[in-house]
Amino acid sequence: MAPRAYLTARPLAFGHLLRQEDGVAWMKAALQRVAETAPVPDLDRALRLYDLLGRRSAIDTRRTALEDYAHQDWDRMRVHAAPPSGDGQVGGGAAAAPWYRASLDARMAVFTETAEAIAHDAFAGDAEPPNALLQVSCTGYDSPSAVQRLVAARGWADRTRLLSVGHMGCYAALPALATAADLATATAARAVAAGDEPGGAALGGADARTSVLLVEMCTLHHHLATTDPDRIVQQVLFADGAARLDVTVQPPPEPHFALLDHFEAILPDTLDEMTWRPADGGFAMTLSREVPAHIRAHVAGAFGAFLARNGLDVDDLDVLAVHPGGPRVIESTAEALGVGEDRVRHSQGVLRERGNMSSTTLPHIWDRVLQDDDVPAGALVGSVAFGPGLTVTGNLLRKGGGAVGQ
Repeated sequence: MAPRAYLTARPLAFGHLLRQEDGVAWMKAALQRVAETAPVPDLDRALRLYDLLGRRSAIDTRRTALEDYAHQDWDRMRVHAAPPSGDGQVGGGAAAAPWYRASLDARMAVFTETAEAIAHDAFAGDAEPPNALLQVSCTGYDSPSAVQRLVAARGWADRTRLLSVGHMGCYAALPALATAADLATATAARAVAAGDEPGGAALGGADARTSVLLVEMCTLHHHLATTDPDRIVQQVLFADGAARLDVTVQPPPEPHFALLDHFEAILPDTLDEMTWRPADGGFAMTLSREVPAHIRAHVAGAFGAFLARNGLDVDDLDVLAVHPGGPRVIESTAEALGVGEDRVRHSQGVLRERGNMSSTTLPHIWDRVLQDDDVPAGALVGSVAFGPGLTVTGNLLRKGGGAVGQ
């Protein structure tokens, strides 16, 4: 099984790292503040649910791009601005929105500013541009995008192909990685065909690099006045994150994986079980409580068939990198595949330290595996993630590179 490409993964730090108890306390304080100026049905139940979920979330810390969540000085909020005149309105006038219903424009302004800063920081040390650069996000949009602004500022516009991958949700790192591998391989093949690089059937020493910038700011879409239990669950689990992947045809000198294979499937009769749509004042998710049950019912068949086509089964995997949609998602996936807790420990660790960062979460898990000396070179890693569809997608990685059996 020859590698399709090689990859490195690097988490990118930004914003504010908050303790889970502080984040939950902020959401409760905001909801209580809403109740001072507007009716809030089921207020007490919602406050109790925040407390309960905060204790059971298996999360210690989460990152946010928005300074608002790092303090409770309502007079210096940026997005969740306090009422300037005590009437519960921002901007004045009868049509003005309540302070707790921040506009989508205000939320996207933070995304645009932060994503561009992350992009510049992520590539500040690069003397040479990548052959292609993908930006991945489902939590914010701006055009020109952060990577367009980056290549324009660096003078790379005529040397780097750009692509945006949007709104796929938590599983987007996997198809983005597969696409990056195809782009890198195609670029190297074109160089060989043009005579610019030595090559042959296996591309010889020809190389090319596709970089992937993943940026997610889930906390920009918190709904402060909600008492809906499903939304409260989301607001306790989701966090902000960013990561950079570099995908090459030749193995790099630093710790890396070989990408061996990739798959995607849509589970039957589950199209409405998870949705993620732009809505008034922010993006909105629906998430059925049956999602863990669907995972238990279907993931073994889909993932097992993927492994089987590579001559493997789940017992051959040293690590299972599960996108941690929440503790129940990790548990349901491990249970369905018959995998013990030790093989999902990297997913549990990232959930504990960072929460659910949507598409940027798996790259954090991959980095954690690369940095773990207890996972030896040559170890096989199976990745699996879920998103709207319900889509299940996964890949097969080998730590340190090389083909299975070598």
